[in-house]
Amino acid sequence: MTTIRTRWRVLLALLLTGTVAACATAVITGKTDGPVTPFRNPYVVPEDTGARVGSTYFFRRAWIQITRDLDATDVPPTVPLDIAALADQEFAVSWLGHASMLVRARGLWILIDPVLSDTAGPVPGFGPARLAPLPIAPEALPHIDAVLVSHDHYDHLDRTTVRRLARQSGGAPRFFVGKGLSAWCEAQVGVPADEFVWWQARSIGDITFTFVPAQHNSGRSPWHRNDTLWGGWVISNDGYRFYFPGDTAYVAELFRDIRRRIGPVHLAALPIGAYRPRALMRHEHLDPDDAVQTHNDVEAIRSFGVHWGTFQLGDDEPFDAATDLAAAVRDRGAKGFGLAPIGSTIGVRSATAAGETLPMPPADLRPVKAGPALAQGRRL
Repeated sequence: MTTIRTRWRVLLALLLTGTVAACATAVITGKTDGPVTPFRNPYVVPEDTGARVGSTYFFRRAWIQITRDLDATDVPPTVPLDIAALADQEFAVSWLGHASMLVRARGLWILIDPVLSDTAGPVPGFGPARLAPLPIAPEALPHIDAVLVSHDHYDHLDRTTVRRLARQSGGAPRFFVGKGLSAWCEAQVGVPADEFVWWQARSIGDITFTFVPAQHNSGRSPWHRNDTLWGGWVISNDGYRFYFPGDTAYVAELFRDIRRRIGPVHLAALPIGAYRPRALMRHEHLDPDDAVQTHNDVEAIRSFGVHWGTFQLGDDEPFDAATDLAAAVRDRGAKGFGLAPIGSTIGVRSATAAGETLPMPPADLRPVKAGPALAQGRRL
């Protein structure tokens, strides 16, 4: 039996943060036109009292990780990332696992939510462990031109990964982050970052990056809650749009506002994992059914699921999101929402092209066992 024996021996790292799986959010008192400090969510959710899971939850999650049998754990399959093929694309997205994605857009290489380490936590080697391998070794990545960070939680912003990027040959990439996060980049990584507030847009050449609201929170320790801004990203080129909401709860008005202000979405990467226990996680993360409704709200031509199957951050098992998404797509009669193996590439411009096979129907994605997959995969 293969188990994770070393990843969670220091439980304090996770207990001190609480930000990896479920985060304390300030009680929302009203809709805000712009961010304030400490930052607050932009939409009123009266039933959200701000209560979240307690410390016993993290002890229980740690025990599950320690005793997990990887040879019996279902995870999404990983295929090697074909960098040469991606380089030939005008506008395309490759899923690297969890919320990390590599985007090719008009000659630019863009990395979203950089987490390429084996664990997602404040101390390297401790915290939720990677259950599915990376599709490419970090040192094999091309020169990254820009890094987009949705928020500062450890499963979306990994210090080891961004330090590696800052030292890449040819110079550091530009870092695009929410307001307040540049100070962390300068102190921890040694590079400045371009800060954004909600709805702010900047361009590199003819590629436009827009930071859009999300219903979530931020913080890398209990002493720093909501003092950096969270959000999602829209990447646009020649009228085509790729949307990634970051971490977010479902609020219909939020997604309808994004559709109204941004325009129709050609491809969306929607989070579908870390959604149980639902009574608490519903104020933090979409579940698969929420994600299908989000797909409809933003009028996405196609969407694929991310933020699942890589790090187990909730009570849902790693492959539960795929099973539940298949049911939600079936029950809602949704069109264009599916899944893809880690390492797959999906074109933004080819969203309506004949012969496009990804994302595949959720029920068609077959799981593999984590133990053998990790043994064969490339990892840090």
